[in-house]
Amino acid sequence: MAAAWEAGWYWLDAGQSGEYWVSWGDTPQGLQFITADPRGSGQSVMYTQMQGVRSIAQFGTTPKVSYWITVHNNGPDGENFVLRGTRVDS
Repeated sequence: MAAAWEAGWYWLDAGQSGEYWVSWGDTPQGLQFITADPRGSGQSVMYTQMQGVRSIAQFGTTPKVSYWITVHNNGPDGENFVLRGTRVDS
């Protein structure tokens, strides 16, 4: 199983949504499964929707890969969270 990673420290109020990009520059990381991991009250339900993957050509290097993610807080309170991902191995 591939190692998990965490990125950022974010806040969403109850009912609020946010859009986030995750990138690794020119280091290939393979296909990623990304979620929002709540770090607070324990009552929040964070819904994560993968909006897309974008590869941007860079001169002399491997293309930069970015993931566009929308997170929605369906819980009753505001909540801190991190983005958490795992490489999807075939």
